[in-house]
Amino acid sequence: MAIGNQDRRERRRGQRRAQRLTTRMWLIMGGFVLALVVILGLLIAVTGDGDGGGLYTNVGDHIHAEYSVIVCGEAEPTFPVSSGGVHSHGDGSIHIHPSSPSEAGLNANIARFVASTGSRITDEYIELPSGVQYTNGDLCPDDQPGQMFLRVNGITTQEIASYVPRDGDVIEMGFEVQ
Repeated sequence: MAIGNQDRRERRRGQRRAQRLTTRMWLIMGGFVLALVVILGLLIAVTGDGDGGGLYTNVGDHIHAEYSVIVCGEAEPTFPVSSGGVHSHGDGSIHIHPSSPSEAGLNANIARFVASTGSRITDEYIELPSGVQYTNGDLCPDDQPGQMFLRVNGITTQEIASYVPRDGDVIEMGFEVQ
């Protein structure tokens, strides 16, 4: 009888060992799959092949958004003609037709557009083609402090420089009394 008990114990030990090996195998395979998914996601993010679920322009797309620049309640002239994948024809439209990933997706933003015209914009200031700069807290002619703003289709957004225009957007940007 002692031999039978010993055989059972050996079998149980063998079964537990097999279960541990199976569990380890599944954990290793799960880790491998997770690592593969992370690497694939990083590759898509780095190469710009992801289109943000269809929200952003890709190389070869061609879209337009209307824009205006307002400073202290006054409309500024449209930006001059510029070049690049995100540019102006001097017509009050943002033209986006990227020819490389560096101009596509999240890179096709307001800051890139404004920079293409020789001006600059951040969430804190705007520098117009004339070289005049308005920074959050500067005073408008009525001695009221102003701040940067961006309205897209009538809705104010906090991301000014990083906003990526979509086809048909109507964009107001600039500096206004708080």
